[in-house]
Order: sequence, then C-alpha cells, then structure tokens
Amino acid sequence: MPDTKSDHEVQVVEVDREEGREILDRAAREALNLSADEFLAKWDAGDYEDADDPAVTRVAMLIPFAR
Repeated sequence: MPDTKSDHEVQVVEVDREEGREILDRAAREALNLSADEFLAKWDAGDYEDADDPAVTRVAMLIPFAR
C-alpha cells in the first residue's frame, strides 16, 4: 500500500449552541429566505419530508449545531 502524505493542515473550530444557532440562521436566510426558527418549525412539522431541494439538505445538515 502506498504511503500517503498530505500537506494540508486541518483546523477544527468548536462552536457552542448559540453560535450554531447563528450559523443555522444565516444559512437558512441565505438558502431559503427563512429564519432558523421558521426553518426548524417547518422541519419539525414534516414540511420538508419529501424535499429534493439541495438547499434544504444543506440547511438541515446544520440542525445538530443548533440543538
């Protein structure tokens, strides 16, 4: 097996719930023109259950940072 090396340095930044909520809010506003609260209410109501919209997926992936 070849020896692999990477010149890329990985930086990890931890965020708390408040910062995660701000990230979700910003993403939801940019992608869907909704606040984080509006997006989460629709998400919890199942409004996006069959959504094939990549914008919804991108925002939904941020939910664990906000809850």
